[in-house]
Amino acid sequence: MKLDMVGIITADLTKAVEFYQHLGFEVQGESSDDYLELNNAGVRISLNSKKMIEGIYGFEPKAAGDKLELAFLCDSIAEVDQTCEKMAKLGYEIFQQPWDAFWGQRYAIIKDVDGNLLSLFAPL
Repeated sequence: MKLDMVGIITADLTKAVEFYQHLGFEVQGESSDDYLELNNAGVRISLNSKKMIEGIYGFEPKAAGDKLELAFLCDSIAEVDQTCEKMAKLGYEIFQQPWDAFWGQRYAIIKDVDGNLLSLFAPL
């Protein structure tokens, strides 16, 4: 068994697509008002409308808690810093400014439009 896809539930698919496009991801393949996939080598990333997920689960998904964090490997330390600077200028929240983490990475955490935590990192 292997992890094939991470699905991100969003209240506003249009705003979520815009956010992830600013990070450098593009929509790939077929898309609808409730579902699409982003280009990503390896594990697929999908954006799923809250409405669609409610129909599948039979209840409204909860939006509380910090239970999962996605971590994106950047090509360089400069990319971590530049991406955070760009996203901040666009009005997105930088949850943790870039720093040199004790485990040997340049590390930062940003929030997407639904409050999900996304780590950006590169080896020092």
